[in-house]
Amino acid sequence: MTDERNFDRITRAWLDLMPDEAPDRTIAAVLQAVETAPQVRPPWRWLTRRFPNMNRLSMAAAIAAAAVLAVGGGLWLTRSNGPSIGPPSPNPAPSASPSGSAVAAGAPLPLRARWFGGHRDIVQLDKGSTLLITGNSFVMTESNQWDSIHYLDSSASAVGDGQLRLESTEDGSECGVGDVGLYSWSLSASGQTLTITADADDCAARSAAVPGVWWRAGCPNELCLGELDAGTYKSQYIVPRLDQGASWEPDFGGLTYTVPAGWANSDDGPVSFELVPASEMPPVAEADRRRNIGVFTQPTAMTQDKPCSDTVLPGVGRTVPDLVAWLRTVPGLITTAPTAVTIDGHPAQTLEVRLDPAWTKTCEGSTEPLVTYFNPGLAVGPDQRERLFLVDLVDLGDNDVVAIAVWTRGAETFDAFIPEAMSVIDSFTFK
Repeated sequence: MTDERNFDRITRAWLDLMPDEAPDRTIAAVLQAVETAPQVRPPWRWLTRRFPNMNRLSMAAAIAAAAVLAVGGGLWLTRSNGPSIGPPSPNPAPSASPSGSAVAAGAPLPLRARWFGGHRDIVQLDKGSTLLITGNSFVMTESNQWDSIHYLDSSASAVGDGQLRLESTEDGSECGVGDVGLYSWSLSASGQTLTITADADDCAARSAAVPGVWWRAGCPNELCLGELDAGTYKSQYIVPRLDQGASWEPDFGGLTYTVPAGWANSDDGPVSFELVPASEMPPVAEADRRRNIGVFTQPTAMTQDKPCSDTVLPGVGRTVPDLVAWLRTVPGLITTAPTAVTIDGHPAQTLEVRLDPAWTKTCEGSTEPLVTYFNPGLAVGPDQRERLFLVDLVDLGDNDVVAIAVWTRGAETFDAFIPEAMSVIDSFTFK
């Protein structure tokens, strides 16, 4: 597979994540990304990024700019996460203005955000769901259809303390215009986790879909969870077994993971996923970021005849033994001997990777020595160390491989971070 095909694959995946129209808030976000992001970012830089500021939004901005030239189009996405709570016990139909509770204009201020949720029966199989609560509106979408496919369109208003009133604004297969529902809500201390309980609703479909646990879209571009409360989560978009060149569809829970307090989800895409300490999230400058855990699907060897090439090297197999054997021959890399381990019950090999101090080759436009070695985006530079895991997902009989990279800047950081990272990696479960 060529680098052009790899770009096409990633671009197709991102276009799948985007809606048919760009709302004003999206256009503003894209303009902000253009202003804050470097004007030139080589492909390897985005892939290996170590969380450059608003990196994915910058990529989306570039694609959106091309789309504007072609068709005046737009951008955006989201995915979901977490178990849904089943329909509540039947309750009497609510009144539009409950006795003793004044209906306040607009939704409660703490709820005005985009929220990720788990799969709901109202959306397509295997996809997650999202809630968008704005000043006076409420809508549910599926994970990669923010603006083109809506469910449960409703007006939203606060009723007393800790209660949300929804009134359907459109006739459809789910609800009728004027159907009213009352829901109690609560937030975790951090404000990142929202729990909704149905009190009463004229619309059975909304009563079944809305209750449960939801997570705030906390990344700057609203494409991932951002800071996390301690607990267990499921990924939104990454598909660990996605064949290179295959079409992509979101698969809720491709990766399940557990984190203690103090972690954040900084990336969730078709072919990559990232967790970082919450202290590494923006507005921390890129140069100050020192630690992360990256997950990459179906790694392939990169050609080494040109620095920072994204071209797949012919003749190198995609199995774990093939990739490990080749990695130990890459000029500019110093690697340890591989060790057999198990991740989520799957056989894996792990080894450490760092840059040879004598290596001087750089990527175009950069003065920092670097070796890029695996697609879709693994590299190592000076004063950086990686603990690499190559996991063989052999249970379905295919040659599916996932790479997990624990990346740090600085030897002391590496030694301190490895135990923290391993406690998270040990929780990984691949779908």
